Amino acid sequence: MFLKWLAINGLCFAGAFFVVFLLVGLFPDAMLKFLGGWASLIELAGAKKAAQFSSDFELFLHILIRNSISIGITTIIALLLQSPILMLAYGAFYSLIAFLAPLTLGEALPLGGWITIADESLFLILCASLASALATEVFGVKPEWRDYLGYWKQGWKRLLPPKKDSWRNVLGRHRRALAFFALIILVMLLFGAWFEVWGY
Repeated sequence: MFLKWLAINGLCFAGAFFVVFLLVGLFPDAMLKFLGGWASLIELAGAKKAAQFSSDFELFLHILIRNSISIGITTIIALLLQSPILMLAYGAFYSLIAFLAPLTLGEALPLGGWITIADESLFLILCASLASALATEVFGVKPEWRDYLGYWKQGWKRLLPPKKDSWRNVLGRHRRALAFFALIILVMLLFGAWFEVWGY
């Protein structure tokens, strides 16, 4: 189930990434305005620029907390079986960052920027896929387009389908795997924050 959700979420992310790449090439000014509006919303949510921090360690903690919050939000949304939509948004956002770099930075995105995008994208896709796999066991919505679209048709009437199993049972069955997965995500979080501050 995890691998099937990984394929769906990865496809949605890659599809949005590629489509926005084409749109940036065709309409760079319009996409730049769109990114500016997106950046304003992120700043309103509490994001800060690197120059606003008094030390590198403070910046490191800020990035670590920011990415942890992103993982928390992603996990909650994926547990509600909405991860494909979220992956479309993430793919579009990271594509704008990557391909508008010549207009925002004055040069093409450096290798360090691509590594940061790859790290953040990977742990978000992994978390979304794991949470979706757990939700599949609870709600019985299979990671197949026909079954998922059927769930969406019913979703207009109710937020979630009826449960097939309890969260306690599902989480209990996968306790060891979840602990191992959490360790992997923690390492990726620490690496991403370290690399963004000291690795360039």
